[in-house]
Amino acid sequence: MEKLKLNKETLWNFIKYLIIGGTSFVIEITLFRLLRKRIHYIIANIIIYTLMYWLVFLANKFINFQSRGNFKRQLARYTILYFINLLITNLMLYALGDHFGIDPVIGKILVTGAACCWNFLLYKLVIYRE
Repeated sequence: MEKLKLNKETLWNFIKYLIIGGTSFVIEITLFRLLRKRIHYIIANIIIYTLMYWLVFLANKFINFQSRGNFKRQLARYTILYFINLLITNLMLYALGDHFGIDPVIGKILVTGAACCWNFLLYKLVIYRE
């Protein structure tokens, strides 16, 4: 696996990642707050996570990392990461909500923050590598 180089390009990638992620998060949390009033918060999270799938993949591929790598290979890697993230974030959201009594919206914010940390590294070093 390639090592992460701390340079201007990586810093700029991280800033763009935060902008894309921040935009995605505003959409996610807004939809989450609306849906959780009507359906269970875990189901709401699955629906929203699925809706954001394409937006996040395409924005990071073409805008952030400007990757010219094999689309199908990157999509396959991203899809695997998507399902791993969905499982981990739902388990974390469930634990925070049902076991620790944390409001689901606060839990969603905490879980999204955690996922943000590991996803940048995986996007940069695995998903969108050339």
